[in-house]
Amino acid sequence: MKKIFLSAIVLATAYTLSAQEITAYRASTDAAGNTYVVPVSIKNNFQTTYPGVTVVTWQPMTDWWYATYKDNNNRLVSVYYNTQPYYMIRNETFNVALPVLNTLVPESVITAAIDTYGSDLYSITAMKTSTGEDSYQVALIKNGTMEKTMMNASAVAMNSSR
Repeated sequence: MKKIFLSAIVLATAYTLSAQEITAYRASTDAAGNTYVVPVSIKNNFQTTYPGVTVVTWQPMTDWWYATYKDNNNRLVSVYYNTQPYYMIRNETFNVALPVLNTLVPESVITAAIDTYGSDLYSITAMKTSTGEDSYQVALIKNGTMEKTMMNASAVAMNSSR
């Protein structure tokens, strides 16, 4: 009887542990390959405020840290945290939902751009090529510098410029 009871407890424990959702936190790296370490207070604040978010990319930006994740509406959301002591005490943050859509852009193109460019994606603008085909200008922000690239209607990158 003890073996059956012990087996039931082990199986219940294994089932409970396997049902846990794993949260993936990715920290970006700089040009030298050093991985950034997010301050614990900021990370804890984010986890408390957004408990359902499971995949997050963290990046530093001067006096700020920002976390980027994809919400339920297939949009990138960045949450910015100020690292100055005054602001950290008050837990002041702000959110930005991206990409900025300057014109009507099909959802398939938005999804492809998010999947291709991730947290670098800033905006998408629908345009027409000289032959009348649909194309999309995608603006990216990489290390504080804006780059623009063109995507066709199949969401394939066509060219890139700064």
